[in-house]
Amino acid sequence: MPVHELFPEPVYFSRLERVLTKKELGTINKYKEKAYKNHGNLTSLDKYVLENKALEDLKKDLNKEVINYFNEVVCTSNSIIPYITQSWINYTEVNQFHHLHSHGNSYVSGVFYIAANQEVDTIRFDKRSSSEIILEVLKYNIFNSNGWIRPVQTGDVLLFPSSLLHQVEPKKGMNTRISLSFNVFIKGKIGNNKGLTELVLA
Repeated sequence: MPVHELFPEPVYFSRLERVLTKKELGTINKYKEKAYKNHGNLTSLDKYVLENKALEDLKKDLNKEVINYFNEVVCTSNSIIPYITQSWINYTEVNQFHHLHSHGNSYVSGVFYIAANQEVDTIRFDKRSSSEIILEVLKYNIFNSNGWIRPVQTGDVLLFPSSLLHQVEPKKGMNTRISLSFNVFIKGKIGNNKGLTELVLA
């Protein structure tokens, strides 16, 4: 008998179809000079890095991916415009990590991998709740797994619901993993007037 997947969590995978310019890479490297220690790794003090004029082309590229996510995954008839709100850069060295978390006050979140090696770099997604009945798993699948690990590499772009728990487990390999994280919200008219759910977000 077929088993159907009901209410899955979407995780969108894409790739930036160009390499970053020297100007963009230089700007990203400068942010490391003013980074602070987060829960396990370093994070840029600036939380709006995509507002930097040197990164305006990168912002346009990432915004195209956001639009595609909304067209392919959200598929709404509401007249809305998704837009990137906060954006910041993470630097992760060997044995460093990023704690399990989700993103509040955001609809969709994204990660762009500036420097990553798929042989040693991954992102892990976790279920928000797990079963109270614990059984030993013989073969993992999408129904019995509490977490999924995905290898990542330079140029990868990931988009997912901001409520989805994710983390970076202790890093292997001697390379510096650099990622740009960002949040996305919406503006426009959402809901339905007749259904008493209408709301205008400016």
